[in-house]
Amino acid sequence: MRLILTHNNADFDAIASLLAMTKLDPQATAVLPSRVNRNVRNFLTLYASLLPAIHEEDLTRHPKIERAYVVDTQTIANMRGIRPKTPVHVIDHHAPNPDRPVHYEFEGETLGANTTLLVEKIRRHNVQINSLEATLLMLGIHEDTGSLTYSRTTVRDIQAVAWLLEQGAQLDLVRDFLRHPLQDDQLELYDQLRDSAETIEIMGHWILIATAQAAEQIAEISSLAPKLSDLFDPDAMFLLVQMGQNVQLVARSTTPEIDVSEIADQLGGGGHDRAAAALIRDGDIASIQAQIENLLPQIVKPGVRVAELMSAGRVQTLSSKTLIKDAALLMQRSGHEGYPVLDGKALVGLLTRRAVDRAMNHQMGQQPVAVIMEAGQIYVQPNDGLETLRQKMMDSGWGQMPVLNEDGKIIGIVTRTDLIRRWTEPPPYANQPTLIYQKLAQVLPNDVWQLILTIAQEAQAAHMGLYLVGGFVRDLLLDVPNLDIDFVVEGDVPRLVESLCEKYGGVVHFHAQFGTAKWVLDATRLNLANGPDFIDFATARAEFYEEPTALPTVRQSSIKQDLHRRDFTINTMAIRLAPEPMGELLDYYNGQRDLHDGLIRVLHSLSFVDDPTRMVRAIRFEQRFGFKIEPRTEHLLYDALPFLDRVSGERVRHELNLIMAEQQPIRGLRRMDELGLLRQIHPQLRLDEWAEGAIRALLYAKEFQPFNISPAFDDWRVAMFAILVVRFAEEELRQLGQRLMISKTNVDHLSAVCKGYQAVLQFTPETPRSSVVYALESLGEVSWLVNWAAAPFAFLRQKIVHFVMEWRHIHPTINGNDLLTLGLKRGPIIGQLLREVRRAWLDGEIQSAEEEAAFLASLLTEVE
Repeated sequence: MRLILTHNNADFDAIASLLAMTKLDPQATAVLPSRVNRNVRNFLTLYASLLPAIHEEDLTRHPKIERAYVVDTQTIANMRGIRPKTPVHVIDHHAPNPDRPVHYEFEGETLGANTTLLVEKIRRHNVQINSLEATLLMLGIHEDTGSLTYSRTTVRDIQAVAWLLEQGAQLDLVRDFLRHPLQDDQLELYDQLRDSAETIEIMGHWILIATAQAAEQIAEISSLAPKLSDLFDPDAMFLLVQMGQNVQLVARSTTPEIDVSEIADQLGGGGHDRAAAALIRDGDIASIQAQIENLLPQIVKPGVRVAELMSAGRVQTLSSKTLIKDAALLMQRSGHEGYPVLDGKALVGLLTRRAVDRAMNHQMGQQPVAVIMEAGQIYVQPNDGLETLRQKMMDSGWGQMPVLNEDGKIIGIVTRTDLIRRWTEPPPYANQPTLIYQKLAQVLPNDVWQLILTIAQEAQAAHMGLYLVGGFVRDLLLDVPNLDIDFVVEGDVPRLVESLCEKYGGVVHFHAQFGTAKWVLDATRLNLANGPDFIDFATARAEFYEEPTALPTVRQSSIKQDLHRRDFTINTMAIRLAPEPMGELLDYYNGQRDLHDGLIRVLHSLSFVDDPTRMVRAIRFEQRFGFKIEPRTEHLLYDALPFLDRVSGERVRHELNLIMAEQQPIRGLRRMDELGLLRQIHPQLRLDEWAEGAIRALLYAKEFQPFNISPAFDDWRVAMFAILVVRFAEEELRQLGQRLMISKTNVDHLSAVCKGYQAVLQFTPETPRSSVVYALESLGEVSWLVNWAAAPFAFLRQKIVHFVMEWRHIHPTINGNDLLTLGLKRGPIIGQLLREVRRAWLDGEIQSAEEEAAFLASLLTEVE
């Protein structure tokens, strides 16, 4: 038989190593040592079946041991069956013992825990383990590395723990069994510290200071810290123990806003931000406590409060009498996962989507929500800290926590998602309003910046929330100039804008349905030389779609909900101007992260279904900024392509125009073609190599003017679109016109361009000038540009240039009145004669007035 052995007084690392070896060699038998630590014994009592092990006394009288594995040690006590020449395979995480017997085979490296070595072998051999086995293995690593905090801990220990967590290791069990029972002297010290503990609040943090006296040196004072932390749950603690002439300090912190090492450094000790210690020789405990209390206000940073996370403003609530079916409809429209429930004005519970869905499945739609809500008056207040919020969420199970002011009025809501986002790494401008404020002042023209400050002061005086939003914020962070300024207001938009207009002039236009206002500025009165002509204001609002592709229904809401209705995360950021802190960047949906990573990402999976024109906008932003549509978003785009058919032609045409107005329109059109959007609009609409080349030629013409274009010409987008359709058949063009709601007049113009292109293709180098003129003259500048750009041969482009620059300006010296004077009667003959004379001029048959007169005379002879 093969045995697996370890040392006496076994800790979790030793026992976990036994388990690991049984997984690696299932035919080997683990032998439990006669003595194990108390916490290990308690674990094995509860989970005896986990480790298939025997005790030494269970071995037969004369066992035949063919091989012994020795783990977490390099020596073994005398054991029956182990002979001097029995092969022994040592697996240990300490340096090899040079005095070990020669027949001992050593395997190991210096790591934080022996279990790590064996977990790595388990991974390499693809050995399967269950959740409880992963937990015991994690206990072994945690105990021997001080939960990964000892200096001997290595990256490999951490990687092993991470893998065990993926296998289902239970951290609650790890935490429970790593708590050692106290010795008598530690217990006495613990009682003193507990009884003397005082908590003080500094900048929203609760800090515990406890003192005790000890007659002699006591080991492991630091082991008392976790127990006191569990009892008082402070953000930081400072334990002071007077031992003779010296004072021992043990300091712990649970938050990055309190760096306890700064205190320990001042007292001659050291450590890191979460754990530190100092031994103050010849110290007096009272004076040291006073010194700590004086230092704390200098090193404690303000904590995060609920007010910084909550969605403020008009909170959507339900009456306890609301019918469940009405609540279901409201949740479907708004996308909210829960609503506070009120009885009158008093909070009485929370209604969750899960409860509503279950109730609707049981046909309970006609009953009031009070029947299924989670009853209770559970809430937080604006100045509560994150720990209070987290604890209340855990205790209640509520994922949406109402925020009440001192008067008991609901002023906001904070969700589990808000809490989770808070723990992610803050982006560059998080919690740094001064940086944004300075950036605004530096980037904007001074008169525009003063205008924004003026509007902000007005909103602050009116106690309204005011935010810069949208593309302006995005472009500010990208260092792209943009004076298209949009404000969102939490409050009464008409009152704010009318007040501004009364004080600073201008004209206001309101759109009551959407709660928006346009303030047309009086530049003179505002001393505005470089600013915009107008500024848009919108009420903070939420949207829901009655059906896919329909225009949204809106209702007043908070800034957070207003940002959630936007198309992509990079457009969901806002800059707070009122109330304070002015310049705070609101980024609820990780817009900064996606800006940094160069990603276009929708906010939810139905975004393109709600508004399919967002598909075109996604491409426009992707190509403008050199970003990439995030993979999941691209997948959603493909799935939503059929919904583009439900969007009005006018809206689709508008988005196409915006793509063609970009500085690099070919990129956007090419991407639309790649993703299938052009074909979704019409099966024949595409950007192939020919069309791309023609558009490049058109853009060249716009830049370098190969022939004189009218200074007033601004139909470049029309010309670009005409290139896309110039090869269409008449029926295909009519169908596309209907799809995009193009007017009959404009369809006729496009049809003329198509016919003109077909005529140009018939030209040869020998085609006379007159044929070129008569084919192109009536078509107009758009057609000339399209035909020049689309012409497949250089001689065709030369003919078109000559036509535009010279030939179309050639006319006879005579006119219709001259022919009437010669005695001709009015009628078609007049036009025919003039056309023939012009043809002769164009084709070089006439070079002078005399030759013209002779040519005309010959024509008149033929007429007579």
